[in-house]
Amino acid sequence: MSAKIIINDIICRYKSTGWQLGPISINFNAAKLTGIIGPNGSGKSTFISALARKLDFEGEIKIGKKSIEKFSSEKWANIVAYLPQRIPVQFDFSVEQTVAFGRFAKTGLMGFLEEADYSVIEKCLKQTDLIDLRNRMLSELSGGELQRTHLASVLVQEPQILLLDEPTSSLDIHHQIEFYGLVRECVDSGITAIIVTHELTLASHFCDELVLLSGGKLMEHNVPEKVIREDLIREVYGEKVCVLAHPETGRPMVVPEID
Repeated sequence: MSAKIIINDIICRYKSTGWQLGPISINFNAAKLTGIIGPNGSGKSTFISALARKLDFEGEIKIGKKSIEKFSSEKWANIVAYLPQRIPVQFDFSVEQTVAFGRFAKTGLMGFLEEADYSVIEKCLKQTDLIDLRNRMLSELSGGELQRTHLASVLVQEPQILLLDEPTSSLDIHHQIEFYGLVRECVDSGITAIIVTHELTLASHFCDELVLLSGGKLMEHNVPEKVIREDLIREVYGEKVCVLAHPETGRPMVVPEID
């Protein structure tokens, strides 16, 4: 099955406020990293929640040729992994236990982990540089270590599609770059990834395409050079900014314009 995502005229409504996202029609190509950007309240988290089947919507979202509403829960868990903004730590498990729990999306909660499952768990611990932390409890982790653990717990599902909602919002620049690098590696191995973010320059550097939302509407969907433009960013964010080209990659960087 193709991991291409096709969205036709979706609308998400909040009856209590009258606010709505959409209608939006857009396609996400397989094995690409797409960043969803926009100011607070633009609809980024609403959009990715609809993609993750966490929010009701009008219109149609398809993976390949199949509507997402027609996937069984088991099949859905084998295709799509979703990392929300906040994951409450209710029990103090170890890193390895937390990652192993993610594997039950494949086996079912009543299933048993077999040798092949443990091999995947080991691979994901290595991929996210958690081998030396495998026995560390969640309460003992730094913010970056905890986010790597959460990423490993969804990668262990071996998804075709990875949906990430502001996964780096609480991280310093070192751990943000580290996290984006891990996601980039996943995409280069064939996964389709969509990430909601406020880090415009990092999104420009790591993403293949960007989607810019404002007020529940799609403003632009294109390569970073066509989205991160001074006129468009100023219009959407209401701030004076300068957009500069990175000296090595040529990708756009956003810096504030100080009077």
